[in-house]
Amino acid sequence: MASIAPAPYHPERVSPPGDTIRDILDDIDMSQAELARRMGRPPNKINQIIQGKKAITADTALELESVLGLPASFWMNREQNYQLALSQIQQLKEQEQACEIAKEFPCAEMAKLGWIEKKTNWLEKYQELLRFFASAKLNALNAAVELAPSFRKGDGKNACQKALASWLRKGVVESQKIQTAEFCKEQTSEHLESFRELTRVGPAALTDELPKVAAGLGIAVVFVPHLKGTYASGAAFWHGETPIVQLSFRWKRHDILWFNFFHELGHILLHSRNETFLDDFSADQDHHEVEANRFAANTLIPHHAWEQFCGLGNFTAPAVQRFGKTAGISESIVVGRLKKEGLVPHANLQEFHITVPG
Repeated sequence: MASIAPAPYHPERVSPPGDTIRDILDDIDMSQAELARRMGRPPNKINQIIQGKKAITADTALELESVLGLPASFWMNREQNYQLALSQIQQLKEQEQACEIAKEFPCAEMAKLGWIEKKTNWLEKYQELLRFFASAKLNALNAAVELAPSFRKGDGKNACQKALASWLRKGVVESQKIQTAEFCKEQTSEHLESFRELTRVGPAALTDELPKVAAGLGIAVVFVPHLKGTYASGAAFWHGETPIVQLSFRWKRHDILWFNFFHELGHILLHSRNETFLDDFSADQDHHEVEANRFAANTLIPHHAWEQFCGLGNFTAPAVQRFGKTAGISESIVVGRLKKEGLVPHANLQEFHITVPG
């Protein structure tokens, strides 16, 4: 049976429960002093309740029920709604003072992608960001790992941390839609061939089949569109007990996306689960990046096979096709590596490049 959440309480005017008590006393022609006498309370205490300076407790609610007839639950709900309304007013004031931070996030781009609703003023945009990040206060994210990951740039560009936080958060949101098995590092290492085989299936295998195979091994693979200012091509991190490999479509080439996947998988298998690895695949010589690059290259094409192929020096189209078939890897990946290592000009073997829509 589906549950229905109660509608939020948004009163047009915030009035304390004492207003209701005053109205009832007027209707029955009873003074506050008489009410105090019947409840066995000092008159000044009753006046404080009527003025909204003192809250109605459970005991007071029961006494009001005895004297005025309305059930104690009514008075408790009345008090609760009043306190909630006061908190909402205070929260709104705080949000109005803090909403300038929303200008640092790519709200327009996020709305265009459907991540948040399109809003016209900064307060509403701020509130949308709170919902998106599932956070009570947006500035509390400043201390979060998601907002300050280790991200080294090799090309002099400075990534926008708020955009990165948004991109990573969307990855977490999408990963929670995926039902994964329990992750086992050893089992994943034993099934790397199942990932390699998908490279020969076609572009759709990346977005359709890869997440399914990965989920069966306990890994959530998510594709999240690139946000301007992030420069991120991939990320590897953990959310709870689930490792997440997040890929963007910053580069839409089949070979690059597959290399990016294996690079991030390398981080999951080789490095600490307490770090967030964000990669733009610049010439980063950090030892973690070098290890992940080596893992990706040697997993896609075993080192000995690659050395033997390169030793022949024959990089024609037929030779690439033969090697791809023998190695059980997509020809696009073979050509991509040849060009990466400067063994063939970038203008050559263009027929093997595959574009992945995204």
